[in-house]
Amino acid sequence: MRTLKLIAYALATMAISLSCGKQPEPEPTPTPTPKPEEPDTPAVVTPVEPVKVQLIQGNIHQMTYSYDAGTDTYSISTSGDDAYVFTTQFRSKIDETPVLTFEYTATKAVDDFQIYYCEPLAEGRSGHFGTMPKSSSWKEFNCNLKTDMAKHSWGRTGDYMRLDFGHVANNNIQIRGLKLRPMNDAEKAEYDKQTSTATGNEAMAERLGNYLKKNYPSEVTSVSVKASEIVISGKAAGSSGYYLAEIAPYEDITETKTFSSKTPIPSPTFSITVPRTASRGGFTYDKILSKWAVVKGDEIDSHARYADEIEISSYPEKAAPKTKKGLGGFYGPTLQISDLDALGITSVTVNIVLNTLINTTVTGAYSIPYKYGGKTYYINASEQSAQDKIMSECAKRGIIVSVILLTRPGDNTAATAIMKHPENAGGNYSMQNLTTPEGVNIFAGAIDYLASRYNGGSKGRIHHWIIHNEVDFGTEWTNMGDQPELRFIDTYIKVMRVCGLIARKYDPNGSPLISLTHCWSRTDGQYAPKSLLEDLNDFSAAEGDFYWGVAYHPYPQDLTKPAFWNNDTRSTYDENSAYCTFKNLEVVDHWIRQKKNMYKGSTKRLLFLSENGTNSPSYSESDLALQAAGAAWALKKVYALEGIDAIQWHNWMDNRYEGGLRIGLRKFSDEPGDPAGIKPVWNVYQAAGTSSESAVFDPYLKTIGINSWEETLHKF
Repeated sequence: MRTLKLIAYALATMAISLSCGKQPEPEPTPTPTPKPEEPDTPAVVTPVEPVKVQLIQGNIHQMTYSYDAGTDTYSISTSGDDAYVFTTQFRSKIDETPVLTFEYTATKAVDDFQIYYCEPLAEGRSGHFGTMPKSSSWKEFNCNLKTDMAKHSWGRTGDYMRLDFGHVANNNIQIRGLKLRPMNDAEKAEYDKQTSTATGNEAMAERLGNYLKKNYPSEVTSVSVKASEIVISGKAAGSSGYYLAEIAPYEDITETKTFSSKTPIPSPTFSITVPRTASRGGFTYDKILSKWAVVKGDEIDSHARYADEIEISSYPEKAAPKTKKGLGGFYGPTLQISDLDALGITSVTVNIVLNTLINTTVTGAYSIPYKYGGKTYYINASEQSAQDKIMSECAKRGIIVSVILLTRPGDNTAATAIMKHPENAGGNYSMQNLTTPEGVNIFAGAIDYLASRYNGGSKGRIHHWIIHNEVDFGTEWTNMGDQPELRFIDTYIKVMRVCGLIARKYDPNGSPLISLTHCWSRTDGQYAPKSLLEDLNDFSAAEGDFYWGVAYHPYPQDLTKPAFWNNDTRSTYDENSAYCTFKNLEVVDHWIRQKKNMYKGSTKRLLFLSENGTNSPSYSESDLALQAAGAAWALKKVYALEGIDAIQWHNWMDNRYEGGLRIGLRKFSDEPGDPAGIKPVWNVYQAAGTSSESAVFDPYLKTIGINSWEETLHKF
């Protein structure tokens, strides 16, 4: 289970952190008669300063230019019909300065001024801003980038632009005062009008972007879940007309015109208690899954907030891998179980296809009833038996288990029709469907079954939850059709939240993990992994942080080539590297250890390298040595980098259904003369972290062409 994309590259960044404290209840007012309501005190607004935009001299095409710092003027001469230049990277977010403005003169008309929003560099990530007429006197030219910024999740620290000056050669252009500024009143009014009436997925993504970035006057400060009730506290910006709105996962906060479940807010500082369950859509709905916002009438006046605390009577102790050495795709045959001990495995991943696990009717193996939300579902008995064996074998050894939750769109079951996302357009697996009460209930029921059954008792324990697979390649592995980034990640985060909230009823120590490929700043699939992580930070800051983690897949850039130390030329030692592979694991390690990316700014998030390996193109001695050398390099780094919690090697045995790859620790199970034979990489993996490590690892220094393992490590 992986992507076979073999090439990749370049840029994106930034996060927000936010902390909210519970407000004290106001003292009673001794006034005997009511006073007229006083107008709210206007907030002091600090003017937003424009951001100067600079061009890069060395990255130009079919043009030359000079710069006069005294007048802040660029003098450009085009030499072809595809003249363009790149800007420098932004040093801070540009959310509040979306209008690119400058004055210009031009000896010929610029027939199409185009802006590319980098990275990646793609026609689909560009905007056309019309003609710059010929002019011998200075003219102002303005480009409102706000819609494109939301559409492409662009404008973070490290982002940049490519400016294209039409298709006219021998044009002499002057530009001065190149900068980004806030919208003026007229531009804002026009933008608000267009945004409110726009339809479709891109318009929804734009509204989500505006919602995340907006500073609302009201606030929900805490959500505490008790056994039979939920307490929501916060502050409203005024004294009348304000309500506490409940938003279920199947509702979209930015698209809701009338909030169906809302409670009047009695005073500006409030603490409201509501029943935990309600009858909705034929189900007994648990409001633990909802988020809560202040609305004025039906207009959003605060960010929504999910549960901060869930009260439970008992739960298993927190557990972590005893070492960093793990195994991917554990499924439990006798030989594999023996390798758990022989290799010293302390963590594994286990695939669970949810629409194979659960169904709505008794049919075939679906015979074990499980009741959730007032609905009886049926668990696949053979799946339960297989999972019981896997979990119990891991429990015997104290192995940390992370399940990978998948939904297969092609399965012909009643559950599939409910669980497959309605906009799924194929792919190996589908985004989970949380667009209906029925879809939410069956998914929550499946997680409830797994979390309650495997909760540290004799049947074993699920410690962490990897949500879907390689979501930056959504088309292949988490398909919900062609979506703008914010709409995709908003849906994905809802799945993370529902899984995490249900699991926390039984174990508050687990993490829902986002699964990402070896791309970092580069988009080889639909989205750049780093950008998705920044989106997660933004949603966490706006809607209450939760303990999510990262399941990263740092395969070599070309999965077929094991000598990544030579081949991975786009894997660099900087935070905007195109890729993060075994070569430059420092990149993801650096990201996870930064305070701005930590849970509530202080607790490092879990980072598993949950699927990765090096290939042996053949079973020749030289190819097997290259594979083993790559594993030694990777393991040396994993053990040295504090931000990485564990590596789960994929896979245990070579698989003939992986496009010709041989990335296992053992040979093919049907390999003539040596079925499932141990490869040199198996010996490397066994020796990692033991007294035999140097003896086994050091001969591969020559294979790589270095003198010591310290040469592989780079500081940020």
